[in-house]
Amino acid sequence: MTELIRQLQERHVLRTAVLYLGAGWVGLEFIGFVVENYGFNRVVLDCALLMIGVGFPIAMIISWYHGASGRQNVPRSEGLMVGGLILVGLIGSGVILTRDRAEPRSPTLAPAGLPADLGEGSVAVLPLTNRTGADSLDWLGPGLADMLSTNLAQLDGLRVVSAQRLLDLLRQAGREETEAIPDDLALQIAAQSGARTLVRGSFMAVGDSVRVDVQLINLEDGTIAAAEQSRGSDVFAMVDDVSARLSGQMLGASFRPTELTPLTELATGNLEAYREYQEGLLAERRFLNEQALTHYRTAVALDSTFAIAWLRRAMMSNTQEERLLALQQADLHKTKATDRDRYMIEAMFAVNTVGDFETADSLLLEMIDRYPDEKEARYQLGVFYDQADRDDEARTVIEEAVALDPYYAPGINHLAYLAGRRGDSVGADTLSMRYLELEPDQANPLDSRGEILEMIGRRDEARGAFREALRVEPGFLASYEHLVRSYLQEGDSEGAREALAEYMSVSDSDASVWVRRLESDTYVSEGRYRDGLAASRRAADLALTLERNDLRLAALLDAGALASLTEAYTEAERAFFEANEIDSLNLGILFGLIAIYGMQEKTDEFPAWRDSLVARTSRGPAFVQQRLELLLTLTDGMISFWEGNPEASLDHIERAREIAGAPRPARITGGIEEIMALIQTGRAEEALPLIDSLAGVTGAGNRFVPLPHQVALYLRGRAHEELDQVELAAENYGALLELGGEGLQETWLFRDTPDRLAAMRASAASD
Repeated sequence: MTELIRQLQERHVLRTAVLYLGAGWVGLEFIGFVVENYGFNRVVLDCALLMIGVGFPIAMIISWYHGASGRQNVPRSEGLMVGGLILVGLIGSGVILTRDRAEPRSPTLAPAGLPADLGEGSVAVLPLTNRTGADSLDWLGPGLADMLSTNLAQLDGLRVVSAQRLLDLLRQAGREETEAIPDDLALQIAAQSGARTLVRGSFMAVGDSVRVDVQLINLEDGTIAAAEQSRGSDVFAMVDDVSARLSGQMLGASFRPTELTPLTELATGNLEAYREYQEGLLAERRFLNEQALTHYRTAVALDSTFAIAWLRRAMMSNTQEERLLALQQADLHKTKATDRDRYMIEAMFAVNTVGDFETADSLLLEMIDRYPDEKEARYQLGVFYDQADRDDEARTVIEEAVALDPYYAPGINHLAYLAGRRGDSVGADTLSMRYLELEPDQANPLDSRGEILEMIGRRDEARGAFREALRVEPGFLASYEHLVRSYLQEGDSEGAREALAEYMSVSDSDASVWVRRLESDTYVSEGRYRDGLAASRRAADLALTLERNDLRLAALLDAGALASLTEAYTEAERAFFEANEIDSLNLGILFGLIAIYGMQEKTDEFPAWRDSLVARTSRGPAFVQQRLELLLTLTDGMISFWEGNPEASLDHIERAREIAGAPRPARITGGIEEIMALIQTGRAEEALPLIDSLAGVTGAGNRFVPLPHQVALYLRGRAHEELDQVELAAENYGALLELGGEGLQETWLFRDTPDRLAAMRASAASD
């Protein structure tokens, strides 16, 4: 062994190996750069890799035979070995050069619902390849593509495929947006998008600056029509520069650089803010909503004029106050957004601030007409239709979104729910399994699978899916809600508490508060209202300890409602006061306080709280201030009811409905005052649709909320009793008594249920 090492050193074999490997690595990097940036076929790199691999043993053989000093001869054995290796290299190169290049090297893309050809001037911009060697800059690849798309989309002569559309096609091909894209797949995706030209490239660090290299590729023949490069430290200025040069190449002499608005005026001039926004989009696509919200909050903290980041923050926010603030900021700065983004900002602003679904509908339809590849607008329109019980229209428009992207997981998921609700068990089952395949090992698909299984009557399997979702992501709140709901809908409150028990010590802050709120639901569902109040208070106290006001607010509102119901007025007032400190724009707090003062006949408190509404509104966003007349009119309706004047109450509420454009049975007050006033004034028939609307809150979102269900049973009983529909009234009173039992005596609202039911039964017996 010692002798072998000595000969290797004398013949310089080890030194030759090190030098060869180093030179080979440098050669491969150079060839890879040329292939990537100057349009050479990938086979060049494959052949180079083969030849460098074959050359290594040849170098070792030559070094062994000729590394020592003195007269050199070429023995026959050396010639045979070197010749054999050269032959292997030549044969291998021939195979590489002549193999069938038409065979796809990437998954075949599913057909999409767009025209095969978007026409002259159409262009697709794929994510740029990160050649910096820093994984922390992976976000910049899709980010630069998004910036280039934003710039090029300004020009009338160009039709730019949306970044989202291309990301969808990438996902269909089994690729993440941050991965390097092979040549053949890049051409396939661009062709699938309908574009006639493709922009792709890379970026790398050069000293303290960044260099961006892009190519404009003609998809008809695969030739490079132009190659542009920009280097500097200002990424936005570099993108503007490259965009102007590419535009000139595509539009020719008709293009003037002054036609392009600088990118910083269409999004943000803060690169860190843009990075946070891109990271938020990635988290949102993976259903990591809390992470997404954190990124969007950071983005707007870095740039308060970043309109589209404000919109995404609004859509992810947990409180009404934050949502309204974010929407106001998005609307305020919408001039600093692309036309495409402005449509979505205005649509979401209309529907979320004033409930103007008609305007939102019109804007989204116009957006779809202008941007045929816009799937998110279709999906959001479908959600609006679903909320308005327009199921057929919802299904149609969401199916269009899925036709654009057969891998569009949110759309497929929503179609599964629509199928389940219309009784199509096979369709619901198939679609939910498809969603699970698209997003494996994630909580939301598992949770949705559980809901679909529950819809089609496979409840035990559903509970298993909810538990699996919580194993994957302990902070996934919807699965706690669905697990509890699966028991409460069977009337098994004890089973629900047993299911929650194993999660009471969960480390996730959101979940730890949420399971205590759900524990409250289990008590309320069986008439243990004071135990429910105690559980709600524990949830609020835990949220305070965790310094999470967003979690605390909801728990305080639960506690306030239960304290009011059980005539614990001091506790109710305390809960609403604490909630008011967190979210002064939440009208539920004001109406809750008016109700508890009304129950106690403390009508002298009403003027001060009515006046406080003006102060609250003046501190709110501009659109809240514009709704002052509506809010004051509603408040007057609440006050009139608790002052014992149901006629005046209805006059005010009907006036508020006119102002809001919200005819019955749309819910406008959130409480029972309007329903009770209708019953008390002999208009019980008009109350019934409102009661049905209230009952719908029972299953609002993911949670089975037992209190609205019980309130609806009581009010429906009262309405039918007023209409002399004795059997229907008795049926509702009986159902409530079965649920609440003796616990109904703890409440001011339900207390007379046994007496009313007994009187009806006695009257029926005497007849």
